[in-house]
Amino acid sequence: MRARILGAFVLVAAFVLALVELPLGITYASRQEERLLADIERDARILASLVEEQVEAGDLGSVTSTLRQYELRTGGRVLLTDDAGRTILDSEPGVALGRDYSTRPEIAAALSGTQLSGIRASETLGGDLAFVAVPIATGGELGGVVRVTFPTDVLEQQVRANWLRLALLSAFVLAAAAAFGWIVASWVLRPVRQLQAATDQLADGDLDARLDLDHGPPELVELADRFDGMADRLAALLASRDAFVADASHQLRTPLTALRLRLDLLEDVAGDDPAVSSELEAIAAEVDRLSALVEGLLELARTSGDGHRTVEVDLGATATAGAARWGPLAAERGVGVTVEVDDPPPVLASAIEGAVDQILDNLVDNALEVSPAGSSIDLTVRRTGHGTATLEVRDRGPGLDPAARDRAVDRFWRAADAAPGGSGLGLAIVADLTRRSGGEVLLTDPTDGPGLLARVTLPLRSTDGPGG
Repeated sequence: MRARILGAFVLVAAFVLALVELPLGITYASRQEERLLADIERDARILASLVEEQVEAGDLGSVTSTLRQYELRTGGRVLLTDDAGRTILDSEPGVALGRDYSTRPEIAAALSGTQLSGIRASETLGGDLAFVAVPIATGGELGGVVRVTFPTDVLEQQVRANWLRLALLSAFVLAAAAAFGWIVASWVLRPVRQLQAATDQLADGDLDARLDLDHGPPELVELADRFDGMADRLAALLASRDAFVADASHQLRTPLTALRLRLDLLEDVAGDDPAVSSELEAIAAEVDRLSALVEGLLELARTSGDGHRTVEVDLGATATAGAARWGPLAAERGVGVTVEVDDPPPVLASAIEGAVDQILDNLVDNALEVSPAGSSIDLTVRRTGHGTATLEVRDRGPGLDPAARDRAVDRFWRAADAAPGGSGLGLAIVADLTRRSGGEVLLTDPTDGPGLLARVTLPLRSTDGPGG
């Protein structure tokens, strides 16, 4: 945005300069040309009157001296022709006389009695030539022509110098416009940067982020006030939600626990009646499923309320700790848990605090439910070489077909052949935590046999690299 503001100021200044300076430069060049021709015309008239008197007196030596003094003093060349256009005298020394100039436009015009002035190209000089040709009379009749010429080098230098001055002025004005634009852009963008910083803080979970902006463009001050109001309402909503989660946790757990205790008492009272015992076991299974569902919903609500501020996580150490944590339970079911970490350790990823532990626990829990006795659950940590790292959990259960894998991360979805008691929220929690940690989760078939491979990809921390 700063570049656009600066560009706008510079473009407007350039447009105004073009409107002002181009006419000035063109007008200056035209006036300098008119001034030069006026000066030459004045000199030509004076020289014509002097030459006329001296020619009538037959004093050609004085005429030659006059012409040469004029050329030495001004740099202009003067030649005198007869009534046929042939040169009689020339202020340029060493030039042969008697040359026919009658074909020159200005000489031809003067021989017809018309004074002519202007600027034309000269093949002899290889450039432009300013000229004035004035007819002279001798004894009341046309006796010849006096032509005064000047190279336009001086005129061109003056015009170029003027354009250079205008260019320097333009550069100064454009620099001033850029500086002023920078000041305006800083004034405008300062609240925008503050708004961006406050938005980032709010997105990272800092609900105390506010702008409290009281200076700057009125529109941005109003926007800042609305942002602060939005942040206040968002904080109030999240506080209300947290209170609801806390209340729901207490209110739902207590009756479910009481119901489970009453079912245990009923089982003792029912005795050995197979039909009653079967019904009570079914009810107890549903109560356990409802308890797991409540716990899953509360866990999902808590994780959804976490901020997006990330921390450094050692994926290898987390996987090793997870294997040690789940190893005893897996061993009871005849399932092993292995860990493989990319070398060299550590593999440092970026994730929400506590997210990787929850992700790993949910994935291992799901894997353990479907792993047959005698199989293993493999935990693998790798660097991908693209600024990310992966945590993989692979089981050797029945796996999922492609359609099921696409729906597995949906809330409350459960496979048709899933064991009873699950809530259908484990993979939803995994997907939510991974997404808010800046990563992604992928469910796929292993390449070396049956089962399911859950791959969680997370960004590497900037301090991690090939050398650890």
